[in-house]
Amino acid sequence: MEHIAAIMLLVGCSHGGLTCEELQAPQVAFESMEDCVGALPAALGGAGAEKRIVHGRCAAVDPAWVEEDVEISWRLSRQNGLEVHVRQASPPAQDVIVADNAYPAEAAAWMH
Repeated sequence: MEHIAAIMLLVGCSHGGLTCEELQAPQVAFESMEDCVGALPAALGGAGAEKRIVHGRCAAVDPAWVEEDVEISWRLSRQNGLEVHVRQASPPAQDVIVADNAYPAEAAAWMH
């Protein structure tokens, strides 16, 4: 692949929409947004098993970022469906460890 101009993100949710998780896309990086959008229907159709609703979106990536760290974030909203944001990651400050605890209530219970 010469350069990356777009990425594909697939997210599978339970039918109630209470839990969602990223799914493995058949191809993640694309040389053009058009290539990604063209491959999206087949990717969505192939990922729709296991009693879940699958959402998919292609997001543009600045080809200049190929050597840089990027952050990819996503969220689901009623108005816009799956929203994907790609941005250049800021380098962490020296001697800083970055972590995210998705289950803080459970973590507190484990500590006692």
